[in-house]
Amino acid sequence: MLDHLTGDVLSFLMEQKGIILSRWKEKIIIPAEADHTLHTSFEQYGEIIFTLVEIAYTHSDQERDWFIKDFANTTAQSKIKQHSNIESFIYNINIAKTEIFYELSDHPTNMRNFQPHIYLLFRVIDLYLHHIMTYFSSTNTKEMEVNNHSSYNVHEDRLYLLGQMTASFVHEFRNPLTVVNGFIQLLHAENPKLPYIELILNELDQLKFQITQFLLLSKNEIAEIDISIFTLNELLEQIATFIYPRLLEVNVELESDLEKNLYIRGKVEEVRQVIINIIFNAIEVVSEQASGSVIYIKGYQEDDNVILALSNTGPKIPESVIQNIFEPFMTTKKKGTGLGLYISKQIIEKHGGRILCQSDSNLTTFKIILPSIKNPENNCLRSN
Repeated sequence: MLDHLTGDVLSFLMEQKGIILSRWKEKIIIPAEADHTLHTSFEQYGEIIFTLVEIAYTHSDQERDWFIKDFANTTAQSKIKQHSNIESFIYNINIAKTEIFYELSDHPTNMRNFQPHIYLLFRVIDLYLHHIMTYFSSTNTKEMEVNNHSSYNVHEDRLYLLGQMTASFVHEFRNPLTVVNGFIQLLHAENPKLPYIELILNELDQLKFQITQFLLLSKNEIAEIDISIFTLNELLEQIATFIYPRLLEVNVELESDLEKNLYIRGKVEEVRQVIINIIFNAIEVVSEQASGSVIYIKGYQEDDNVILALSNTGPKIPESVIQNIFEPFMTTKKKGTGLGLYISKQIIEKHGGRILCQSDSNLTTFKIILPSIKNPENNCLRSN
């Protein structure tokens, strides 16, 4: 039996089904390789979402978990048979989840009364996506074991699978963040003078941006940011301001020596991420020293390139490690993923450059080599 408020939520969502699906249809992602089937199966997508709504509110806990897993496995089998893009499917389902939240936020009943029902529905959808990814990953793993006979191909397939699973994780992480952001905005509207709300909202925006960047990198794609001509001088000044609190916290010095006008062309956010990743790695290493922890940044022009050398006074990296340091999953840190330097190398190479590592008993240096822009005023006309 449904309690009064649960029945009210279910009835309201069913009444607003057309509105929710209409808004959702405008926001779904259609992969470049997809054909018309994504449009023609839109009604099927809608039925999936509202089947999950019914499962959430019309079954007991034990029944609910069984129905979710069975429904997810059936969906996964269908998607695999159709060679569907599973990442887009998961993203589109999460978009529908967000639309349901926004629709419920307009209900005249106090939103706080709806919180348990919202969390229940979101748990059902998250569990459904989890079972789909588990089934999909298991199937892919079995196919890799059967079809791949060389270690190289197996390695590449695992990277691809990692990208899919990471994309799924990031999407699932982003949606609870959307819920938190929604409630913070409601709290702000009800209590506009409440301290720290603006700060929380700003931090949430930054977190959402970082999650989006990580998603794009996990899929080995380039962020949709215009290529521009910029100076490493200005970028490094911004980075120094950003990392300053962390340097103070661990008592690490930063020394910088940059020639003027180190112009390059590229995507500034991607280059920023590479530099921050290398510096944060250095901070982690040198902060373990008793004293004399320094990070050096040197930038200069050499022939047709800009050279950026990021050095630290940490211990020497063994030659056997340096040989594989830019390979995926290569890490010497207890909690490292082994992907930071691998991704950094991919970004620098996409910018037409190279990244090298040298280490001795005095310094460990990561050297970034990028094509320089000699006449930025003339090149600006061709950078867009």
